[in-house]
Amino acid sequence: MSNYPSFLSKNDLILVISPSGVVDKEEVLKGARLLEKAGFKVEFSLNAFNAHFKFGAKHQERLADLQFALDHKIAKAIYCARGGFGITHIIDELNWSQFKQNPKWIIGFSDITALLHTTYLNGFPSLHASVLQGLPRLSGDYQNKLIESLSGNISGLNATSTFNKSGKASGQLIGGNLSLLVHQIGTQTELDYRNKILFIEEVAEPLYHIDRMMLQLKRAGKLENLVGLVVGQFSNLTEDKSIYGQSVEEVILAHCEGYDFPIGFNFHIGHGEVNVALFHGAEVELVVENGVAKLTYG
Repeated sequence: MSNYPSFLSKNDLILVISPSGVVDKEEVLKGARLLEKAGFKVEFSLNAFNAHFKFGAKHQERLADLQFALDHKIAKAIYCARGGFGITHIIDELNWSQFKQNPKWIIGFSDITALLHTTYLNGFPSLHASVLQGLPRLSGDYQNKLIESLSGNISGLNATSTFNKSGKASGQLIGGNLSLLVHQIGTQTELDYRNKILFIEEVAEPLYHIDRMMLQLKRAGKLENLVGLVVGQFSNLTEDKSIYGQSVEEVILAHCEGYDFPIGFNFHIGHGEVNVALFHGAEVELVVENGVAKLTYG
């Protein structure tokens, strides 16, 4: 994917929106101060700190804020304040014509996966990374890595696991939260997985949900034409192997049995204490050998 938005420089504007769940204002403001300390300007959308039950604002208010951000002629990035359910209520109503004239980096993960997919379908990569209210909870090193990625300085990732499946693959990197991947199937934001390297992560699910979602990907034909799989953190699972009979790694490997693509486990991607930024839609290479998986940008 060659249509990269411009990377950010000092004094560039970042717009903060809350397109999904209700936010923790104090944590969002802490995140904004980190961005300002790094030299960026930060502005908040009109309804960024609203609340409508579980949502960041009413559907039309969140839609208006997101559309305003997409259309903005000066901003260089759109930073989602948090995930949480809600983005899929408004995703199909967006107009991307002005965004294509002034593309920006869209930043977020978890529920924001749906927005990253829509950005991809409109021809642009995005940044799968901590939402803004999660930024203060990362270590200083990983805060800096995320901020550096906005300036185009992003390095590859390594991960070690005894479950790794050896091999080598190249392709576009797509993916995100496993639940959101499954929920896009059959919708306008469903992606074509053919010849792609898929990355997945999940939080607070029982193992049978992981099993069911991986089975859904397989039954929908999403796994058979992959060239590689990158497995991030599956955090705070509500079942373990003693209850279900398989670990999360074993569940994933079982559904990928018979496919010859490499699989790398234990990448620091997701809802854990470390969430490394990834360019969603970038060309990457995955090399897995001797229990070590390396993901590098092409």
